[in-house]
Amino acid sequence: MRRSLPILIFAVALLLVPASVQAYHIRMADGTNALVLAADESLPNETGIIGQELDIRSGAERDLWLAANSIRFSGNSAGDLRLLARSAVVSGTAQQNVLAYAAGLQITTGAVVHGQAALFGNHVISEGHIHGDAWILAQSVTLGGQWGGTVRVQADDIRVAPNTVIAGDLVYAAPKAPVLDSSVTVVGDVRPRPSLLPDTMGGAGTTLRNRLGLHGFLFLAALLVGMPFVGLFPLLAGSAVRNLQTTPWRTLMAGLITVMGGPFLIGFALMSVVGIPLAVILGAIYLVVIYLSHIVIALWIGNRLVRLPGPQSFGQVLLALAAGLFILYFATALPSVASFVALPIVVLGTGALIRSRPQRAMIAVPMPPASQPLSKNPDPPPPET
Repeated sequence: MRRSLPILIFAVALLLVPASVQAYHIRMADGTNALVLAADESLPNETGIIGQELDIRSGAERDLWLAANSIRFSGNSAGDLRLLARSAVVSGTAQQNVLAYAAGLQITTGAVVHGQAALFGNHVISEGHIHGDAWILAQSVTLGGQWGGTVRVQADDIRVAPNTVIAGDLVYAAPKAPVLDSSVTVVGDVRPRPSLLPDTMGGAGTTLRNRLGLHGFLFLAALLVGMPFVGLFPLLAGSAVRNLQTTPWRTLMAGLITVMGGPFLIGFALMSVVGIPLAVILGAIYLVVIYLSHIVIALWIGNRLVRLPGPQSFGQVLLALAAGLFILYFATALPSVASFVALPIVVLGTGALIRSRPQRAMIAVPMPPASQPLSKNPDPPPPET
C-alpha cells in the first residue's frame, strides 16, 4: 500500500504473514470478548487481535491488525495499522499506513497518520491529520482536518468541513460535486472522475456494483456447497480447521505439495491408456479439494470472528461459515485483491483438508451394575407356611 492499492482486508490478510516476520502473535479476547490494552503496555511483535470489543491504548512496535465488532484505537502504532470492524474510532497515531474497513468509521481530530490511508465503509468521517495520499470508498464521506497528499474519494455524498486543508488534489467520484466553504484550502486541483476504481477490474463498463453482484451470487453458491459439507462431514471440517490453528506451517507445506504435485500426478496417469480412469478420478478429487479449500478458510475466519463458548450447534457453525464466506467474497470483489490472495487461500485450505484425520465418535457402552458379593454364610430361606 506504500505506492498504491491492492486493498487488503484484515481477515484475509492474516493468512499472508510476510516471510520476513520472525515473530507474529495473535491475541484473542476471552471471557466477555472485550479486551482493553492499557497505555503502559507495549506490543513488541507484529500482532493480530480479535474480539468482540477492543479498546487499544497501548503502543505497538510493529504492524498491528485489529478485528472486532467495535474498535477504539488511541495508542501509537510504529508500523502499519489495519482495522476490520462494524464500528471503529481512531484517535491515536500511526507512524506508517492505515487500512480500515468499518460500517461506521471515524478518524478523530486528534488522530495522526504519518503515511497513507485507505478507508472503506458505509459512513466515513475523517477529521485528523493524514500526511500521505488517501483513498476513500464509502456511501457518505465527511472530510475535515489536514491532508498532506492527494485525496481520492468515491461516495454518493461527499461533505467537506470548514477549515479543511488539502495539500494535494481533491479527486472525487460522486453524483454531484462537493461544496467547498471559503475557509477550505485545496492547494492542488479539484477535479471529478467517473470512477476511482482501476480499469483492471474488468472490461469496459464494468462497475463495482456489478462486480459485487457477481460475487454475491458466488457467495450464495459457496454457501449452498458449504452447508452440506459441514453437515455431512463435520469431523472432517473440524479437523481441517484445527490443522490451520495448531499446525499452520505443516498445513502450508502439505498444501504446496498437493497443489503443485497434483497436476503432475494426473498427467503421469494419463500417459498410459490403463491409467486414464485413475487420472479421471484423481482429477475429480483434485478439483473438489481445490474448491472446498476456500470453504475451509472461510470457516476458519468465521470461527475467529464469531466465537461462541461451549460446543457449537449446526446453526452456529453455519453462521461462522456465512461470515467467513462473506469476508472472502467481499474482499476479492475489490480491485487487485483476488489475484493477490487466491493462491494462499487455495494452498492453505488444500493442506488443511489433506492433513485432516477425523476421529470417529466414541460410543460409551454403559457397564452393568455391580452385583452384591455372595456371602459365605447365606441366610436360610424362610420356612414354607
